[in-house]
Amino acid sequence: MRSLLYHRAFGVVSFLAIVSGCGYAADNSESSAEPGQYLPWEKGDVRVGGFVAIFNSTLSFGMNNAPGVKINGEDVFGLESTLTVFRADAMIRPGSSLRHEIDVSYAGYHRDGDVTLSRELTIDGTTYPVGARVQTVFNFDIIKASYSYAFIQSDRLRIAGGLGIYAVPLKYGLNITTMNGRSNVEGANSTFPLPALELHTEFQVIPRLFVNAGIDAMYLEVSDFRGSLVDLNLGVEYRPWKHFGLGLGYGYTGVNVEGESTKSDYPGVNFVGSADVHFSGLLFYGKFSF
Repeated sequence: MRSLLYHRAFGVVSFLAIVSGCGYAADNSESSAEPGQYLPWEKGDVRVGGFVAIFNSTLSFGMNNAPGVKINGEDVFGLESTLTVFRADAMIRPGSSLRHEIDVSYAGYHRDGDVTLSRELTIDGTTYPVGARVQTVFNFDIIKASYSYAFIQSDRLRIAGGLGIYAVPLKYGLNITTMNGRSNVEGANSTFPLPALELHTEFQVIPRLFVNAGIDAMYLEVSDFRGSLVDLNLGVEYRPWKHFGLGLGYGYTGVNVEGESTKSDYPGVNFVGSADVHFSGLLFYGKFSF
C-alpha cells in the first residue's frame, strides 16, 4: 500500500514538475499580469458533484494506552468497500491579479457494517466467539480550507503553492452481541485539525479545455498523536459557457491518525486507537463561475 501511495504521489509531483518547467518558458515569453491582458482564470467558482470511491480501511482499538491489533474494516467488519458521496467546493481569488486564492471544500464518508463472525476475534484483551454479531460504524468528514499563491501565471498556465487546514470529524466503534449479552467497543469520536502543504496547477490545453492536478500532504507527531495525509487529484474540465463548466477527475486520499492517550496535547485527540483509510475513485462535477 505504501509503495502504491509513493508511486501515485511521484506521478502527480512529476506531472507538476514537467508543467512547471513549461510554465517558466511561457511566463518568461509572455507578461503574466499586464493591465488589460486576458486571463482565463475565474474570479471565483462553486462546484458540486459526486465522488465514487473504493475504500481500504484498517482500525484498531486501544489497550493499556497503546493502539491494539489492527483489523481490516471491509473484510472483517463488513464495511462497504465502495461509496458514492456528495462533494462541494468553492473558491475565490481576491484582488485584480488573481494570484491569491482561497478554497473551501466538504465531503462526508459515512459507512456501517453488520456481520456474524466466522472466526474468533480478540479486541482490547477480550475474545469474541464465532457467531457473535458485530455492528460497526465508521464515519468521517473531510472539511478543508486553504490559501495559495500563484507563483506562475500566464494565459495558459497557473501553478500555485500554499497551506491548507483539514478538519476531520471521526467516529468509529463496534456493538458486539454474543450469547452472554451485548458490549460496546469504543474507538474514536473526535474532531481534529490536520495542516497540509499544497501544490496545484491548471493548464489550458485549448480554449475552454483545461487539465488540472494537485497534491496536498502532511505528517506530524505531537504529544501522543500521530497523523499523516496525502490528497492527490488529476482531472480535465470543459467550460462550454462563460459561467458554467463540467469536470471529470481521479482522486486518491490516504489518511492515518493514531492516538495513544485520552489526554493528548493535540487538539481534539481524546482516544486510544488508530484509523488508517485509503480511498480512490472518480469525481464528476458541475461548476458555476464568476
